[in-house]
This record gives sequence, C-alpha cells and structure tokens, in this order.
Amino acid sequence: MKNINLLIGVIISTVFFVISCGDGIIGSNEDQEIGHVEWSLGTPDDSTGYEFSNSILKATGTIRNVGDTIILAPWYVEAEFYTDSTFTFLLGGDQDSYNINLSPNTSTFWSLSFSSDIVESNYPDFAIKKFRAFIKK
Repeated sequence: MKNINLLIGVIISTVFFVISCGDGIIGSNEDQEIGHVEWSLGTPDDSTGYEFSNSILKATGTIRNVGDTIILAPWYVEAEFYTDSTFTFLLGGDQDSYNINLSPNTSTFWSLSFSSDIVESNYPDFAIKKFRAFIKK
C-alpha cells in the first residue's frame, strides 16, 4: 500500500509539473528574449560543459552577442535540465542574471545548475535544452 501511494504521488507530481511547464519557458512569458546571441556548451576547463556530483547538476559554456547593439545589464540566461539527451524527462530548470553589458562581438561565460531532492549522481548523462537569453520586463 505504501508503494502504491508513493507511485500515485509521483504520477500526480509529474503531471502537475508537466502541465505547469507549458511552453517550456522557465521565467515569465512577458520577458523580452534576446535573439542576437549564440551560445555553446563547454569552457577551456571543461570541454563537455556538463558536470555532476552528489548535490548538483551543472552546465557551463559561453554566450556571444552576434548583434550590432549592446545587451545592457541586467540580462539573464536560463535552460531546462533533462535526465539525458533524449529530452523525455524534465528535471527542472535554472536561470542566472548577469550584471555586465555585453557589447557586439563579445563573449562571456555562463553557468547554470540544478539541485533538488533527487540524487543528482543518478543522472550522469543529463542534458540541457531550451536555453534562452532575455531581459526582464
């Protein structure tokens, strides 16, 4: 009986989470997305861009302003964390703010992390998706 209640709880939580995620935007739909950026996973210290431990999943990389206007601070990046690169089970998401102006043809590092009640070391092949840069309105 205990296992059935646990299973029902997990199913209800998953359904609620999927419904609440809707269009996949972690922040507000009213945020102004920055369309003139290129982003990539990986840094000189970690070419894969993915790192996990018993307490955290972490993704790192670079973002480049490929537009002809300055991205004024503060601006934000966000992404969704999935169990693996099939992107079939969403764990959650993260967003971070950057308090620097990003001039045209300039790059900077970004870092996002995810941690919750799950055991992160169970997801060594996690992946991120729906990365976006935006300005809050």
